[in-house]
Amino acid sequence: MSQETPMLLATRELALAQARTLARLGRYAEAEAILADVRDDGAPSVALLDLLARVHAQQGRLEEADAEWAEAERLAPGTPQIAEGRRRIARARARRTTRAAWPAVGAVSAVALVAVVLLIVPDSEDEKDAPAPPPRPSPRTADVLAEMNLRVPGAVVRRSGGELSVAFEKGLFRDGVRLSRDGRAVLTALGTRLRPYATRVSVTVIGHTDGRAVPPGSSYATNTELGTLRATVVREFLHDGAGIPTSRFTVSSLGAASALDQGGSPARNRTAGLRISAVGQG
Repeated sequence: MSQETPMLLATRELALAQARTLARLGRYAEAEAILADVRDDGAPSVALLDLLARVHAQQGRLEEADAEWAEAERLAPGTPQIAEGRRRIARARARRTTRAAWPAVGAVSAVALVAVVLLIVPDSEDEKDAPAPPPRPSPRTADVLAEMNLRVPGAVVRRSGGELSVAFEKGLFRDGVRLSRDGRAVLTALGTRLRPYATRVSVTVIGHTDGRAVPPGSSYATNTELGTLRATVVREFLHDGAGIPTSRFTVSSLGAASALDQGGSPARNRTAGLRISAVGQG
């Protein structure tokens, strides 16, 4: 069995956090796509299988959910939440087999699935969003930017006045609001560098898109909405990876006006930029 590096493990954990955030927002297709990418990277973990099962259950895909839970159960026999999920699936299946009661099955199954929905994110996950204590005053607050070293592969960092700007050499997103593997890796590395300063900085995240109009039938009404959602995904990723309180982030987008490359490859514009300043500065 190959050994997984700490960086790979950290990247997977943050990918799970991103998928969990998207699932909370009801964006199950994006959450499932991220989980599929993580699964392709290596042997699936119990946490990945459990979350994927819950996403499938919320979409009404009971057979797939049960298969994921069965695989998780083989890896971790006796896990209470997995056993409970499988029991709910079994009850829903049993009701489906009663043809005479078919009109009531939809409502009964929905009740079972709502119960599964309540289990998608354990209560302990919510503790991550608890307000962080205010930072202790420090005479070195104004020097925090000079202390920071955010130069990681794939990121371009510049200082201008009282803030650091961070751009990325490649687009962070594969499509829509789904981070690429390279995007997750560079954000993971950046989060590690930011963590020691989590209570001393504020971060503005600017989501970018290309200059083309959003086509009819798209999941996003406008480029501004798409750019803002991309900024939100990056915010959540860095919140989990760096421990920066959500209240210290600002997300924004200028939509099509934010395109970095008006005539080039759309991939260049599937990204976000950061502006980092010391708390109370700029």
